[in-house]
Amino acid sequence: MRAVSRWLVYGSVALGAVVALLAAGAYWFFLRPSDPLHDSAVADAATKVDAVEQRFDYDHIYKADDFVHSAGQHPDVTVLSVRGEAHWQTGVTLVLRVVGHGVELGADRSVIDERDVPICFRLELGPDEDSRADDVDCPAGEPVPVSRDPSLRGVDDRLAKALDKAEPTEASVRAALAGLGIDPAVRQEVLGQGGQVGVALRAAQYDCVMARVTAGGARLWRPSHTQLAPGELSCSAEVALSGVFGRD
Repeated sequence: MRAVSRWLVYGSVALGAVVALLAAGAYWFFLRPSDPLHDSAVADAATKVDAVEQRFDYDHIYKADDFVHSAGQHPDVTVLSVRGEAHWQTGVTLVLRVVGHGVELGADRSVIDERDVPICFRLELGPDEDSRADDVDCPAGEPVPVSRDPSLRGVDDRLAKALDKAEPTEASVRAALAGLGIDPAVRQEVLGQGGQVGVALRAAQYDCVMARVTAGGARLWRPSHTQLAPGELSCSAEVALSGVFGRD
């Protein structure tokens, strides 16, 4: 009987410990006080990661280096780590640090506090399916270096006006381009042929402006996203002089 009593006591203690652990877990997962400012920063940062993932899909990215480069072009996004080689092979894991703007509101909806908060996200991309974990611990160490692409935003009108005044010669077109102060990181091509001059400005894979200069003036064209996909049209002065120019 004493042995049975001892086991009953041990069982009661063990059961009590399990109940205590479950109660503690319930508190931390369901009853712990929330941090409104942090929670709103996570929600704000999550919308920025949504945009990163949408760009991955839109550009049909599958290589690790391209995932890193694409993510690093977004404002407030820093790539902290990358693992893997390609989506369909090893899969690719990225950890991103994203600046989210947190706001804490009072009962009357007035702002009690607000500030930017770094939030980390882990993206598992392939090989079978994609998943994402929000608000994970940020790894230590230096970020992955990512070069920022230049931009051709706002160039179109200025380029059209400058080329309209240019003669259909390479020298005249190059002089017109030099006067625009275009970012040196933008690749520029000029090619004269048959009394016409083809121009191509490329800042990134999908940021391209082409132009054709003739005696009658200049005509500009931005190829579509689909046309600039890998394996399709090149952003080149040669294409600007071809029969493909201006066709969507």
